[in-house]
Amino acid sequence: MVWPRKCGVCGDFLETDELYVCSECLADMPLTYFWSWRENPAERMLWGRTYLQGVVSLFYYSYDNQYKELLHAVKYGGDMAAGHWLGCMLGRYMRDSYPLPDMIVPVPLHWRRRWERGYNQAAVIARGLAEGMGGRPVETSLLRRRKYSASQTRMHVGNKWENVSGAFSLSPEAPEVLCGRHVLVVDDVLTTGATAEACWDALRIVPDIKISYASIAFVQRPGIG
Repeated sequence: MVWPRKCGVCGDFLETDELYVCSECLADMPLTYFWSWRENPAERMLWGRTYLQGVVSLFYYSYDNQYKELLHAVKYGGDMAAGHWLGCMLGRYMRDSYPLPDMIVPVPLHWRRRWERGYNQAAVIARGLAEGMGGRPVETSLLRRRKYSASQTRMHVGNKWENVSGAFSLSPEAPEVLCGRHVLVVDDVLTTGATAEACWDALRIVPDIKISYASIAFVQRPGIG
């Protein structure tokens, strides 16, 4: 049997030439355009907490629209192909109007979480990003998660920072490999910036490193716009 493919947003059947999202939903995707918008809301959210070169997200995440289902399919539904596709889309946008990194580092999962899920969705997205940019190395072993953290989906802002504080460390070879490089850290969703800040805190000890941050989705909070 051949199961019909459906749009990941509206659920309608896809045409032969459509991938993951129908043409109408793709045209209506709430893109952020952060790749061509300096001092965007994501960057401003992290001012005073990090010294990032830039922060980029593909689309706005909202609880009252169905585009969040794309992210849920990647993170919880095992749809790695959709994650790669979304990463590739963001990479193509960044390739045209954003300073490209020397290498891409996905936010790591604790080994136990990766075993439970079977994959790291950030690494899947990162490989799509690398392809969309025209080819960039993806390094998955330089940044490590040393603390098993609870899911942050329903946590308050302060609890999210406490949950990931000190969660990341560098491999022994990381300082030499990353020295003087522009590194793009990649995650699935940017909500409070707690994970971005924790990753930056681990990476900032590397001499002359430049760090940017990218995610597929950005949850805009009140007062940030």
